[in-house]
Amino acid sequence: MRKIRFCVVPLCAVLCLVVVGCAAEERPAKRVSQASKVRPNGPQPAEPVSPAPAVNPNAVLWLTPKPPANPQAGDVWMNPKDGMEMVYIAPGEFTLGTSDAQIDAWLKEHAGEKRQVFKDQQPQCQANLPGYWTGRTEVTNAQYLQFVRATGHRAPDHWSGGEIPSGLERFPVVFVSWEDARSYCEWAGRRLPTELEWEKAARGSGSRTFPWGESWDPRRCRNLELITGETHSDPSDWAVASEEWVASHDGFREGPAAVGSYPIGASPYGCLDMAGNVEEWCVDWYDEHAYRRYAKGDFTPPLSGTYRVLRGGSWYNGTSRYFRCDFRCYSDPANRGGNLGFRCVRGLS
Repeated sequence: MRKIRFCVVPLCAVLCLVVVGCAAEERPAKRVSQASKVRPNGPQPAEPVSPAPAVNPNAVLWLTPKPPANPQAGDVWMNPKDGMEMVYIAPGEFTLGTSDAQIDAWLKEHAGEKRQVFKDQQPQCQANLPGYWTGRTEVTNAQYLQFVRATGHRAPDHWSGGEIPSGLERFPVVFVSWEDARSYCEWAGRRLPTELEWEKAARGSGSRTFPWGESWDPRRCRNLELITGETHSDPSDWAVASEEWVASHDGFREGPAAVGSYPIGASPYGCLDMAGNVEEWCVDWYDEHAYRRYAKGDFTPPLSGTYRVLRGGSWYNGTSRYFRCDFRCYSDPANRGGNLGFRCVRGLS
């Protein structure tokens, strides 16, 4: 069976929401319902805040220079630096990792899988996190272009002359290393998520298997099965299928999709593309046994390592295991693959 652990893929495309600057004059904080019109002189979202998050159907969009002091779960704040919609993840406990019962159920339906592939996701336990904001989508090409122009940072290799390939402005930025992603987040006044923050934003406070629920549905995220229309009972068959597809198609335009293209795959908080599209860099060093420490109450992140954590699966994957909320991948932080992107988070302080 082919293992896609290092996630090195030579293709990609990137997207981004239309981005606009901050209001010319600072205005007092104001809550605006999702259905309300945007202030004409303020920072404007590229699209409505939808779907309403399951954790709070009354969540609202904040159009203020700084995030609100007392947000509610699922509220969205527009970051004026790059136009990214930031979703608020409320403080509290959530379920981390995979249970034996979930693995047993999975193996019953997937004869080609082996229990050992879940070993770095166990034992399942509870974790408690403070509140934070996370990107509603992955960072797009258009947003990354602002960063490149403002800082002189290197552009992704597939940008000819340092410009985004035509039509890919709203695609997630790819061919970015862990350091590229970290630098962007710092410029935008944010940071990369810890993998615990990433997992909570994807699954909510419960233990759902996928961001949308328990059952796999290829229509809810960008994945190779959806792209090719083919399914495989043996996960190893996807190794051949994916490489054949890559060799005969334009991966830049047929691989990833514009961010937010699959709203029916939203997480309970209303976060999009947390399964599929591109795998996302996290700040953590990868530690195969990290969840064993977490189950004992030690949530200190690994202080060193060889690889950085990636979460979420990508368009290049077909086997549904890669799109589970608890799936962990890793890569050399210098890797700049065509299926690797990122989203940013921001704490309350």
